Amino acid sequence: MAGRASRDMTTGPVFGHIARMVVPMSFGIVAMMLTGVIDTYWVGTLGTSQQAAVQLSFPVTMLVMSISIGLGAGAVSVVSRAAGEKDDSVIRRTATDALTLSILAVGFVSLLGVIFVEPLFRLIGASDTMMPHVIDYMTVWFAGIVLIVGPMVASNILRALGNAILPSIMMIAAAVVNMVLDPFFILDEFLGLPALGWGVSGAALATVAANGVTFIMISAYLVFREKLIDFSWHGFDELFHNWGEIARVGLPSAASNTFNPFALTIVMGALGMAQFGDAAVGGVGVAARLEAFAIVPLFALSACIGPVTGQNGGAGLTSRVREAFAKSFLFCLLWSAAIAAIILIASRWLAPAFLPSEMGQEVARTYWSLVTLTIAGYGVTMAASAGFTGLGRPSFGVMITSSRAVMMAVFAVTGGMVTQAPIGVIAGIALANILSGLGTAGYVLLRAPMEARKRRQRKSPEPVSAASES
Repeated sequence: MAGRASRDMTTGPVFGHIARMVVPMSFGIVAMMLTGVIDTYWVGTLGTSQQAAVQLSFPVTMLVMSISIGLGAGAVSVVSRAAGEKDDSVIRRTATDALTLSILAVGFVSLLGVIFVEPLFRLIGASDTMMPHVIDYMTVWFAGIVLIVGPMVASNILRALGNAILPSIMMIAAAVVNMVLDPFFILDEFLGLPALGWGVSGAALATVAANGVTFIMISAYLVFREKLIDFSWHGFDELFHNWGEIARVGLPSAASNTFNPFALTIVMGALGMAQFGDAAVGGVGVAARLEAFAIVPLFALSACIGPVTGQNGGAGLTSRVREAFAKSFLFCLLWSAAIAAIILIASRWLAPAFLPSEMGQEVARTYWSLVTLTIAGYGVTMAASAGFTGLGRPSFGVMITSSRAVMMAVFAVTGGMVTQAPIGVIAGIALANILSGLGTAGYVLLRAPMEARKRRQRKSPEPVSAASES
């Protein structure tokens, strides 16, 4: 297949392959994060109820997106290991079946979401004033979720083969189209021109339409340029076998993506930061959001290490797998130290720029001086979890992410109880980063297996004996 040899990650500098993918991926992630900011701004111009409705949808959309993240991780693992084994037939069939599985699974979720959107959000706690806007937003979002998830899974397939440029271009293109469509779809007029005025429905439709454009583009690339989609029919046995291989990695990966949100809910809730008032919650929230932009390369690293460990593990090159882990952990340490220093110096200007209260500013500065200084530990756990997923060993990733999440929740709540101050919660988060990072790095580099898990072979049909034929 054209271009495949140039993306072989079983030769050449190990971290060079990771860095080549991290840079464009970082730009793509930043573009998608900016889309969320722009969406929030335009919806906020409609009113408090509209903005609250869209914000309330966030946990549900993130839970649903965890399905796509898991399916994408499963595709990355199986495709990258097949690429390491130089098995093009498995690559094509897995790529095709991964897209098919994602469309069917998310299509089922879409149908349920459209039918049960109102009782679901009543259960969550949507008020009567919010509910009409919730229904308007989530009905469109659920109806178009296949167009949102499809490009994510397709991009993961390309990254599994070492192609990070096109997926990043697609992410940026979707973000740009989304941001351009937002004011025209949401508002009644924009820049003196008549607009569609669809309100919160327009916000959801802008996201769906932007991703629909990129889904068409990346699907055409997969079919005509890479020839990765196999339209031939190989029977239900092979289809279900491939779906099983994808789900074996994808389901644990999807589950592990829920641990941190649950832990953060506890940390920010009544047992954690919320007991110290709105200013404390606002201070941590602003500090964490700004920190998230600063550590985008660590998020990108977690998206890019899996293809490298998968290909080298599939090829049996365990020393290169270990090197990928070791150099990724070093990158986390160096990047986090540099970012922590920059944010710490800039905190005297950042805190008052975003937070009106003195207490909120003090909480934000405390967060940056403790948590951001230890964010390397979080990066190590993300990279390790993704690396093991690439090896087809998602249980290791579940163990790592769940351990950090539990430590963060327990230490943060305990710290708040002991100190009766926000600094106790913040110190608990920092301590969880340190211990989980050190524990993960030590376990991965000294004890964990570096071999890729082999794909299960499909059972051949039993031969029919001559006696039975007679």
